[in-house]
Amino acid sequence: MSLQDHETAIVALLRFGLPQTLKLIGVCVILALAIGIALGIIRSFRIPVVDHILGAYAMICRGVPVMVILLFVYSSLFLGTPYWTAVATLTFSESAYVMEIVKGGLWSIDKGQWEAADSLALPKTYTLFKIIIPQVFLITLPALFGQLVLLVKGTSVASTVGVIELTKQGQFLLSSYSQPIVIYGYVLLIFFILCHTLTSISDRLEKNIRRKILGEGHE
Repeated sequence: MSLQDHETAIVALLRFGLPQTLKLIGVCVILALAIGIALGIIRSFRIPVVDHILGAYAMICRGVPVMVILLFVYSSLFLGTPYWTAVATLTFSESAYVMEIVKGGLWSIDKGQWEAADSLALPKTYTLFKIIIPQVFLITLPALFGQLVLLVKGTSVASTVGVIELTKQGQFLLSSYSQPIVIYGYVLLIFFILCHTLTSISDRLEKNIRRKILGEGHE
């Protein structure tokens, strides 16, 4: 490959593949956070039957690869375009993990805070959203960022149903440049930069949160 070929391949990945990958990430993050947080709050109350249903939902998402779920949804359910099929599948899977993270965060809050709020006759919704949720947000933020990194890597499965994101764009380039190690090397590098950036942000947030909770002497 000439220098111009390298430049053309990189521009094609950044111009046509990366925007679709970022679009997938953005839409899935918004939907997964909204659904996962709502379900996590519901699950934290341990409502009979509902808790079992949500537990089974989490178990399925943990036990089945995302690609298998995506292929199942794509071949058996009509969800419009491949893009929206991928969004629905990734959101379905990620929401389960967010739900479990939020549930764990809520359960980690001392029950004494609920009891203190009750003794002050504060409404349950006020206690939940003004006192408990902000603490849960701080506690679970590193785990949520970790899940975001997994989502970024998981978007590559969308290529299996024809979504032209980074990996699929790389496959298209192979018809023009017969050097898969170079093309996939560029795809790998772009994914690494995305994930490493998020991991660095997560590490900094985790240190700041630990400092706020435990004091200045802890890193």
